[in-house]
Amino acid sequence: MTIATSPLPTRHALIHAVQVHARSSTPRGLALFALDLGLYAAAIAGVLFFASPWAKVASSMFAGMALGRIFSLAHNAAHENIVNGRRLNRVLATILFLPIFYNYRLWAYEHHGLHHPFPNDTKSDAFLPFGKREFDALPRWRRVLERVYRGPSVLGWGLYYLLERHGSTKLYPPPYVPRRLRGAAWATTALLAAYAVVFIAFLVDAPRYAVDLGVGQALVLGFVLPLLLFEIHDGFALYVQHTDPRIPWFNGNVDRSAEGRTELLSVHLVVPRIVGAFYHDTFAHPVHHLHPKIPCYRVHAAQQALDAHLGGAAIVRRFGLRWLLDTTRRCKLYDWERHQWLAFDGTPTTEPIRITGDAGAHDPARAAMQSRLARSRAKPAIRA
Repeated sequence: MTIATSPLPTRHALIHAVQVHARSSTPRGLALFALDLGLYAAAIAGVLFFASPWAKVASSMFAGMALGRIFSLAHNAAHENIVNGRRLNRVLATILFLPIFYNYRLWAYEHHGLHHPFPNDTKSDAFLPFGKREFDALPRWRRVLERVYRGPSVLGWGLYYLLERHGSTKLYPPPYVPRRLRGAAWATTALLAAYAVVFIAFLVDAPRYAVDLGVGQALVLGFVLPLLLFEIHDGFALYVQHTDPRIPWFNGNVDRSAEGRTELLSVHLVVPRIVGAFYHDTFAHPVHHLHPKIPCYRVHAAQQALDAHLGGAAIVRRFGLRWLLDTTRRCKLYDWERHQWLAFDGTPTTEPIRITGDAGAHDPARAAMQSRLARSRAKPAIRA
């Protein structure tokens, strides 16, 4: 299979085609900011003040959905595109990241400096696949976890993100974060800690003011369950955005103007329109990699335009059980030399992904420079 058909528009031409959608609206962005936090606050209020246990559970689950929505808006604000003005976007992003316990400074470094320009290579990244040799060398318990992470189970995606990404890269600065950023990152960690103390104290005090709610119930329904549902949403979104039988990963020098073009390494997952709109179209991912300054409230139209320009090279999948089972069955391990997905026993599940010259004019010197830059910014690679 190939990731490109002939001829492909240049990256510059594609950016020009979607540039019309890169327009921020401060009133619209502020309205979404207020709406998203309002939905979350209303859901927590339901947990506290509804009398029916089932209404409390439903409110808790909706709070988790609202956190997924908040994450998508925070992601866009961190790209400085939901309102006009860099400072206001950063303030909104910092506030929106608080309920999901994300450190804005760490997110900006990892997401903007590592993931966006250098997706799908061997630096640490979400759902980076193991090769067969690396997988076999893992302890048994870790091989079991990997099977859970890459299965079709809903909990696996949440477990993956909670254990492998959130705690290690989103709360406090790991050693690989540059010294110039560490002060601001630790200050944001302190802000997250203060928010956590206040919010948990608020829930612990719930029996004094809430309706039929004990401390344990308040913590589970107001904190644990919503956060777990958010982790599932986040893990699922990150899995589907860059995992597909047609999408390659790279372990050598990658030319990001040719075979490593980011809009060719992302999936447009077509979901029911109401779902896409609720989650700020986070599943229209290729156009976001092409032009991150397009705000979430314009990205749906921009993705349609990009799909039309890419034609058969666009990676478009329709959400459904058949798609889910096929993707999770095929995309277990990765043969880095042949660019081929494998089952856990090493059996190929796809044909080798042939990367054609139509993706761009490959420049080996430029590829080597870009790959050195990616490695210099990232913590040591965990796959070979």
